[in-house]
Amino acid sequence: MRVGIKCLVGVLAGLLLAGCGGDLDFSVRFDEVDGLRTGDRVLAETETIGTVSGIEYTHQGDYRVAVRIERQQVDILGRESVFFIDADPQHPGRRAVMVLPAPAGNDLIDDGETVEGTAKWSALIQRMTRRMENAVAGIADEIDRYWRELQDLPISEQAERLEAELDRILAELKRMSASAQRRLKTEILPRLRAQLEELRRKLTTPDHEEQLDRLEEKIERIDREMQV
Repeated sequence: MRVGIKCLVGVLAGLLLAGCGGDLDFSVRFDEVDGLRTGDRVLAETETIGTVSGIEYTHQGDYRVAVRIERQQVDILGRESVFFIDADPQHPGRRAVMVLPAPAGNDLIDDGETVEGTAKWSALIQRMTRRMENAVAGIADEIDRYWRELQDLPISEQAERLEAELDRILAELKRMSASAQRRLKTEILPRLRAQLEELRRKLTTPDHEEQLDRLEEKIERIDREMQV
């Protein structure tokens, strides 16, 4: 009986350890592998997070690339991570699976799961889209922070700072994705209009009125030029 109990304890301990450690193994499906080989690296930016453990050509005419990710790197991956194949920047002549990490809060990839890879050009577009979306969120935060800081300044200086933010948005507008523009329309423009109305309530001179009219025109121009 004691031997049986010891064996059972050993099996349970092994299962617990397996659940708490070990690398993550899953597959990425690509239309082409472009010279990728077993043993090539998996990179997030320039950091090695794993290796290619196998490549299989499937009956569907695509490739299933098996990857093994180091356990300490698993948290940066998720079902919205973007996987593509590119030249290994530190090993001339070799290829690598490149990863754009998932947004915070994204569901993690399960062991043994198969996820979709993409072509390099598509990955680059997604990278730019994420940067633009992050830029929109950053602009919103900056506007709120600036507004709090500006409350004690003269109206003319508050208006100048607000105009600088509007010019910055106009400069970025054509490079923003549709989703970034939607956030701009629904989250940022209402903030800007509210700030402009607050400045109008503090209006003291005709010069200020002309300055605020110019700001209002820039806000309306942003609204008109958006494609959403």
